[in-house]
Amino acid sequence: MIITNQVAQPPESAKTGEPGFDRPEKPEQETKPPRIGLALSGGGFRAAIFHLGVIRRLEELGIMPRVRVISAVSGGSIVSAYYLCEMERRLRLEEPDQRHEVQVRVRVFEEIARDFFQALDNNLRTRALILTPFFHPWLFIKTLALKPFRAGARSELIQAEYDTWFYNKNTLDQLPSAALKEEQNSPGSDFGTRLLINTTSLLTGERVAFSRVPISQVNEMSRVNKNVLPLSRVVGASSGVPGLFPPTMISGDVLVDGGVADNQGIESLIDDPLDCNVLLVSDASGQMEPVHSIKQGLVKVLTRINSIFQFQVRNKLLDILVGWKYLPSRDNEPHSFAFIHLHLNLKDRGRSLDRVPSEFIPGIARMRTDLDQFSFIERETLMYHGYTLIDSQIKRYCPELLPDPASSTPAMLTPPLFRDQVLNSGQNRERIRSDLEAGSQNSYGVRCLKKHPRQAGPFLAGAVFTALFCLFLVLRVQPAIIDWVGNGISTILMGIIPDMLLVPLNKALEAWGLLDVQTTISGLSGMAALVAVFFFVCYVITFPAYIILRRMITARDHKIYKDLTGMEPSVQWSPAQETDHNLN
Repeated sequence: MIITNQVAQPPESAKTGEPGFDRPEKPEQETKPPRIGLALSGGGFRAAIFHLGVIRRLEELGIMPRVRVISAVSGGSIVSAYYLCEMERRLRLEEPDQRHEVQVRVRVFEEIARDFFQALDNNLRTRALILTPFFHPWLFIKTLALKPFRAGARSELIQAEYDTWFYNKNTLDQLPSAALKEEQNSPGSDFGTRLLINTTSLLTGERVAFSRVPISQVNEMSRVNKNVLPLSRVVGASSGVPGLFPPTMISGDVLVDGGVADNQGIESLIDDPLDCNVLLVSDASGQMEPVHSIKQGLVKVLTRINSIFQFQVRNKLLDILVGWKYLPSRDNEPHSFAFIHLHLNLKDRGRSLDRVPSEFIPGIARMRTDLDQFSFIERETLMYHGYTLIDSQIKRYCPELLPDPASSTPAMLTPPLFRDQVLNSGQNRERIRSDLEAGSQNSYGVRCLKKHPRQAGPFLAGAVFTALFCLFLVLRVQPAIIDWVGNGISTILMGIIPDMLLVPLNKALEAWGLLDVQTTISGLSGMAALVAVFFFVCYVITFPAYIILRRMITARDHKIYKDLTGMEPSVQWSPAQETDHNLN
């Protein structure tokens, strides 16, 4: 549903200062609890890790159990579906009277976050898209042999990875039971948070949201049971970046990444019938940055146009969010929201001990939006950035969500990487900054070279030498392989050329002083065969080389983290330090 024409413009008095972020006047007496909605944007695993930091602080403040609906896109869908299912499952193992205690929920959060990071360490993108024959041999064979499997193979592969590491064949029915609108105000209700997984329809161009729809009532028995849809398939559609993954077919619709229509997940919250009056928006998507010059090649221009398109869509959504704040709500309740994004710098909020240093923020904001492995420094920095930002923005713009003044606000925690003894060293800060800046590289090999050139450089050079040596052995032992591959390529090419064109092509080649078509194609096929065999040997060598390199670089990252902090990587943080971090 397009709602831009329904958005009321803010009054002129509200346009002073920071637009859209001024605190609404608090009513004299609040008798109803706020109806909270949480939006988790797209942005691959970068967004998922950032959102984990947001969720942690919401759990500590006791806000997360009160969130009525989560609108998630792409990377936000991956982490929210996993988190909600796991939180409900693990809380069932706790005593009933302890399931709503903050300490218990934070402990369960740490268990879920630890398992989530262990899954990320397997580098899902490489397993699904690059080294498919080694990790998914049967699906790879089906793709080669059976044409119907080719179109959506890449989507099926990444969805298989989601099932393996996150969802374990769960369906939409495994999401928490969401409260109906009339039941949510009932005292003692034990309903969970409603999750909206956003996708985009290629048929209609509209946003399509999936959720757990209750079908257990007698008058609902005739409904089509869409709750049997696999979570991995729905989340795969939500995170199916066009071009990288083919569209996903669900219930007769053709779906792609939800970020095409709304990468922040804002519209779903505003359109939701639960009518939330407080919105928390966590935006970990990329933001277009101005450039001084740009090359005018076709690829560069099209890439920049796509960035501009996403930039304009994002701005329109933020305008909708600001306008929603001034729309009338039921019972004349005020609207308020807290919005955070990767570029937000708490240095602008005055002196604050609990924040990421300014020098790290550019590296965080430019970090890759990918489905691969993240280093210990990258994930702890992303989590802490989201953790501190949501705390600051809630205190500034949504103070009604905080605990009663009679009870103290839960203290902020500090991860080991951001303690005084680490940040007070210029050398340590430089090591952290360089690790974050290397995170902008999408290629795993290039990223390793940039972070650890002394370790990765010789190893990659050795891998190339090994591939060349293996190629030499192939040519020495079985030189007929090149002839066999070359003859196959030549036969295919000659079969493509119509017979009626052979005579004029032969005359043209003779005029240029070349041989006939058959001989020319045979020569080119021989060179193509040599290149093909070389790349095949390199590909076969890549699998063991990748496994060894990943373990070596992970061990190196682990050692650097331990040298910086003196501790093992952990999601268990300690109370914030009271001394100045000398942040800049």
